[in-house]
Amino acid sequence: MSFRISETTIGSAVATSGTFTLSYPAGMNAGNFAAFGHKLWIDKFQSLLASPADFSVSFGTSEITVTYLGATSIPVGARVNAQFNILGEDDGHPDIVPAIDGVNETALVEINLGAPVTLDADGILDGVTATDSAQSYGPDDFKSGFTGTLDVPRNLTIVGTAGANHVVTVTGADVFGSVIVENLTVNATTPVVGKKAFKTIATIDVAAGAAGDTIDLGWGDAFGIPVFLPGSAYVLAELEDGVAASAGTLVAGVSTAATAITGDVRGTYTPNSASDGTKVFKLLAALGDPSYKGVAQYAG
Repeated sequence: MSFRISETTIGSAVATSGTFTLSYPAGMNAGNFAAFGHKLWIDKFQSLLASPADFSVSFGTSEITVTYLGATSIPVGARVNAQFNILGEDDGHPDIVPAIDGVNETALVEINLGAPVTLDADGILDGVTATDSAQSYGPDDFKSGFTGTLDVPRNLTIVGTAGANHVVTVTGADVFGSVIVENLTVNATTPVVGKKAFKTIATIDVAAGAAGDTIDLGWGDAFGIPVFLPGSAYVLAELEDGVAASAGTLVAGVSTAATAITGDVRGTYTPNSASDGTKVFKLLAALGDPSYKGVAQYAG
């Protein structure tokens, strides 16, 4: 990974969630930069900040906007040195082309998502109690036949009875074993579709809400991608059983700090055809850094 530098002097104090802008390095634009790994050096702090924990970045048409996430305000007159990552000659593999601004190497990768079993709306919890007091459920409460481990990393779905409005907090782990937490808010009998790809489920906490309700928790057909997907256009082909598939739904990985309600940190894919335990789904993608696994999961 290589980078380009932009500098500015803060004209007015920047508090938490405040923003400031920087100019693009000469000859560069939004298309030159990666979605991750940026750094800020602030001379008044004498410290190096890293995205997305300390700040987030938006690459606009004519300038770069930084949203500061630190607790201590950046004072007036602070000099900021920004290192914005681009993919290039220092990304850990031999150069195929010479280092040229605006020309970045990519790797063509095949992502095998397996042959996921059929989605199941109540495969994890089936009609458990949701009342006007908080409830917690663990492995002993899981539906018979569910061991706590999903066949592939995939999203969750939840549905309740009439009037159900409970916030359900699911804690588990992703495909790499990192703790992952997601909040799903029940919307009565309308199914609510989760965004994060879970591999295992540990606990489910149901907050107080409407009394006398029950909820079902299961899994859907949005499958977790094991590497960071910058955007849907980076997927060149979708395959089902080795042949071109009708277009499914690709969701890019979240590049800002993850929360309990943000999307998956690497991205998801929902095929056009429903899973049935036999169809094998694959993606062919052009990725600048196939080793990058996204920002840290939200762990509560």
